[in-house]
Amino acid sequence: MESGHVYPSISRQWRSRIGESHDYAVIRNDSIFRTGFHDRYVFESLHTQATAQLHAAMATYDDKTLDETFHGRECDTSEGTCYCIPSREPLDLKGINKAAIRSTLLSDLTLVYGIGRRKERELKARGYATIVDLAVHRRYGKAARETMAILSGHEIQPIEQLISRWLSPSHPSCLLTAGFYHPRDLIFIDIETLGLFSRPIILFGLAEVRSGTLFISQYLLRDISEEIPALSVVMDQLEGDRVLVSYNGKAFDIPYLAGRAAFYGRPAVIGNPHYDLLHFSRRRWRGELPDCRLVTLEQRILGTGREDDIPGAMVPEFYEAFLTTGNPGPLVPIVNHNRQDLVSLARLFCLLQGECVS
Repeated sequence: MESGHVYPSISRQWRSRIGESHDYAVIRNDSIFRTGFHDRYVFESLHTQATAQLHAAMATYDDKTLDETFHGRECDTSEGTCYCIPSREPLDLKGINKAAIRSTLLSDLTLVYGIGRRKERELKARGYATIVDLAVHRRYGKAARETMAILSGHEIQPIEQLISRWLSPSHPSCLLTAGFYHPRDLIFIDIETLGLFSRPIILFGLAEVRSGTLFISQYLLRDISEEIPALSVVMDQLEGDRVLVSYNGKAFDIPYLAGRAAFYGRPAVIGNPHYDLLHFSRRRWRGELPDCRLVTLEQRILGTGREDDIPGAMVPEFYEAFLTTGNPGPLVPIVNHNRQDLVSLARLFCLLQGECVS
């Protein structure tokens, strides 16, 4: 695909549209009642705080360049140049013993055709503790042996298909299958956009684990025209057998990526194995927490917090301030937010996966 002159033109159009209107409402007096009238909203107190933060960031970084602020590097692609901010974070992501995974799966009799939870309880009460024990059962023996053959195999996809056939997408066993992959195959992903409905992606966050370290690569748009080179780099990294880990990525990040790729005429099918931790988190902590937002899990489960975070709906304003002035200050909270999302995502994955093994 040739870049031509169309992308600078698109960039100019988007820059003129960013500041035209905000796609959120400010809820006066932080009234919970009024939130029901708007799809996107920001409480007045948070809006006031974020606006003050924007002015403070502009003042703090007034004499700084982008490179002085983020220490990034340029990446050359066939579509042009984009800007990457590398960083790293200690993370001990140990692979789960595959024998332990198989043992846990073999203890679930509902993976055998014809057996539900009620029948499983009856069979276990009669001494059939695992699918292996069930292999000699007169009625369920044949189906049990077929299930055993799949679970004992070396192909991961048939195991995933078996589990997804009989268990809900949020069941811990669905996440447990991620343990069959090597940690280096995993890629954590999170994006920041200029809003909803196919607006440009301004920050692509990717992270992968190597030798006890989470290596983070954030592709930041210095201008809207850099979206296609950044998108090109990200799509190239998703090729092959990379396994995606996200938070609400099945509903948002991945369809959004595919949509932006299609906008520029690139193949838009992203069929990687994908573990969306939002579903597993809701199942695990539903009823214990006020909500399952990632920031809530950070505070209540992971024991971490965020400083100077900004509402997602206000990201376009901060980005507009950067485009208008060239001051990198407004980008700092956006980059920090995205990086924290990736770190928390990886830590949450470790926690949830560790709880899956019985």
